[in-house]
Amino acid sequence: MKNIFLSLCLVLSIFPGTSGLQAHEHLEVGFDPLNASRLAINGNLSQNATFFPLGEAPSLDLFAFPGGTYASELTFSAFDNIDSPPGNAFVRIKLLSVTGPSGGTFSFWEAGSTAATWTRATGWTTTTGDQPSLAASEDETGYGHIHGRAFTAGKPGVYDATFQAVDSLGNYTASLPFVIRFTALAPPALALGFQGAHVRLAFTGRAGLTYDVQSSTTLQPGSWTTVDTLDGTGSALEYTEPLNGRPRVFYRIVEY
Repeated sequence: MKNIFLSLCLVLSIFPGTSGLQAHEHLEVGFDPLNASRLAINGNLSQNATFFPLGEAPSLDLFAFPGGTYASELTFSAFDNIDSPPGNAFVRIKLLSVTGPSGGTFSFWEAGSTAATWTRATGWTTTTGDQPSLAASEDETGYGHIHGRAFTAGKPGVYDATFQAVDSLGNYTASLPFVIRFTALAPPALALGFQGAHVRLAFTGRAGLTYDVQSSTTLQPGSWTTVDTLDGTGSALEYTEPLNGRPRVFYRIVEY
């Protein structure tokens, strides 16, 4: 066995579907049902962010995203319900504060960006001269959303980002502050062993997530092949395959 070289790397994704072709999540911005002159946000305010090594983007939408951080592909939709016309509003989403692990950073990546559009350290709070924001729609019609965006965290842990929706045209009152919790998930621990002429991978899969076990003999882009798909249950998962005389083989796990 001393001629067999094995390497493990962990690639993580939270998006459903075939690896590399995943969807993203929308948060809807529109009228507050309790106050029609005020904006409001609706959607899942609890998001996971999982680690992507350099060169591994969460989806094809993020074609320029370089990886190397904990990413959540999330976008805002302004008045995206066909029954709720924009009503002369141009919505921006303002960041008000960020809390999270000591030494952590929270970033927003605009579509097509190869570097973060803005980054703030945990413990940051907005000031008059420092008010990062993003447009909710792709143009000044006030309707729609922008694909290919991401929010990222610099280290694992729980980040609470407080936002507010505002109308740049001034026709609607700003929304109440809303908190989105981004949980940056550290990769599950991996173990490698041998059973005769077979290699055995073992790890604990998270309930509700899916794992593609992939292998490559070259580490070259496009060389990775999915050899098995396992559903996480919160308990131990295993994958075993014969080495078949290969001089070297690399393995990675994609979690989504």
